[in-house]
Amino acid sequence: MRVLILAACLLAVVSVEVSPQRVPSVARDAPPVAFLVEGADASLQSETVEIMRFAHAELYLASGFSIADTVRVAYVRRGQSFDSVVGGRFPDWGVAAAVGERQLIAIRSPADYPLNRSIRETLRHELAHLHLDGLSGMRQVPRWMHEGYAQQFAHQWVFGDDLLIARAVFVDKAIDLRDIDGVNSFAGPRAQLAYAQSYLAMNHFLSVYGWDGLQLFCRSVRNRGDWDDAFRQATGADYTAFQREFNAFLKARYNWVAFLGDTILLWLGLVGVFIVIYVIKRRRSAARRAEWEQQEAIEDILYGPIQRRGAEDPGPSENL
Repeated sequence: MRVLILAACLLAVVSVEVSPQRVPSVARDAPPVAFLVEGADASLQSETVEIMRFAHAELYLASGFSIADTVRVAYVRRGQSFDSVVGGRFPDWGVAAAVGERQLIAIRSPADYPLNRSIRETLRHELAHLHLDGLSGMRQVPRWMHEGYAQQFAHQWVFGDDLLIARAVFVDKAIDLRDIDGVNSFAGPRAQLAYAQSYLAMNHFLSVYGWDGLQLFCRSVRNRGDWDDAFRQATGADYTAFQREFNAFLKARYNWVAFLGDTILLWLGLVGVFIVIYVIKRRRSAARRAEWEQQEAIEDILYGPIQRRGAEDPGPSENL
């Protein structure tokens, strides 16, 4: 997303420093980056800087690439226009945005909005966006790569995403990777599917072509700006071929046999079967006990008097 300059009158900028002993050693090995936090109290400012420094260090160690030396984090309070902060149209379902041109991360303030995910997860996600922007030299890359890369780094995958993807594949409603470029215009459920597919697409890319493949892709985009050429450099084929490859992966991964055999659904299904068997057995046992009790009642009516008379008159005894 391309943005205008953040209006200085919106928030007071606070530069927060964290004492060296609180910063993990891995973070001290990375090039220094200043994190300027706006619109947060002292506790949230300190937490934000610590999370960001550690996340930046992880990205640097993985890639050897450091983002620019200053990143601004703006917490947007109720009453402020999120669109005016990021300088463009922002979807209602969004909670945060990264603006590469301004090295800006904007987040709806947790004091006023339910984020539905942790601050740590949100900050790591948005910082990964800035990192990929830096790797690609601020050239545009497919949106699914951006979202998939950010979700990979923030560890944003839950069991429900598997079900979401499976249902889409089964009914042939999976989203083409090219169409994910328009995710900001999607309604909530379709956007959720787009994000889940982005995660899987990036996971597939990294699993097959590795970090070196991503570096080759970004270097090619940075130098030429052509996606087809960048995919040829990274994968040996153009963008269309990679999309076909990913679609084949989805269909293979989410057929019924593979899906049930590779997820917790198999175990849930087995538990369900055992529960059904247990209930059936209990019902059969109860029915059998009822039959026995009914039979005993009938026998008591028919033979009870005879049995009682026999007990009262044992008959003649023999003398030995």
